[in-house]
Amino acid sequence: MLWLRDRALDLSRPRIMGILNLTPDSFSDGGLYLDPEKALARAREMVAEGADLLDLGAESTRPGADPVPPEEEKRRLLPVLEAVLPLGVPVSVDTRKPEVAEEALRLGAHLLNDVTGLRDERMVALAARYGVAAVVMHMPVPDPRAMMAHARYGDVVAEVKAFLQAQAERALKAGVPQVLLDPGFGFGKLLEHNLALLKRLEEIAALGHPVLVGLSRKRTIGELTGVEEPGKRVFGSVAAHLYAVLKGARILRVHDVRAHREALAVWTALWG
Repeated sequence: MLWLRDRALDLSRPRIMGILNLTPDSFSDGGLYLDPEKALARAREMVAEGADLLDLGAESTRPGADPVPPEEEKRRLLPVLEAVLPLGVPVSVDTRKPEVAEEALRLGAHLLNDVTGLRDERMVALAARYGVAAVVMHMPVPDPRAMMAHARYGDVVAEVKAFLQAQAERALKAGVPQVLLDPGFGFGKLLEHNLALLKRLEEIAALGHPVLVGLSRKRTIGELTGVEEPGKRVFGSVAAHLYAVLKGARILRVHDVRAHREALAVWTALWG
């Protein structure tokens, strides 16, 4: 069970987290939902398609992305967050800035999704103070502009697992009520690293925390399928995510909600 403030999400079956990028430069859909009305319409559409929760982000963290000033990130994020909170599903906020996280949590966000892996103690303190669960994601360094230069590992699975375990334990000791683990596919990782993590994902699931994965439309899918345009990588994304579920993933962070919902309905009927 995942506790999201006043809500509980049963993780006995895999769940879908719909991605809502409020950015001009995200790798797949940058600029499509900068307008708050369009963002709200997309949020409603994803809920209707079967999203169990939504993940809002107002700063691109693709490889090489430039940082966004906190005030600009808040300007993009907070009005949309306020608008989508009444839609009836929990809302996660994807940010690495404590000042942005605090405003979002004050408005009522249910989950904190920090791509830097809660390295900043202020993020840990915020999650503890507001009593919200937090996603601990792995990236080798906390700067998207530099992470691909650090895509060097001896045993990528062992190193990612050790980082996630250490950060999770630190967060829980500091009072964060619950953590989720995200291996950080594509964040400072090459194709071979992503494949190793996916093939051995059960080792991360064995740590005992819910595992969240996000391979949706990513370069790895393009490299495997030969599909260059991110928006057309739906089939490969679904295949990778179903394999992740088989290996222990409980939450799938996706752009294409309907495709994943239908695939999971069939998967659940066959595998339970």
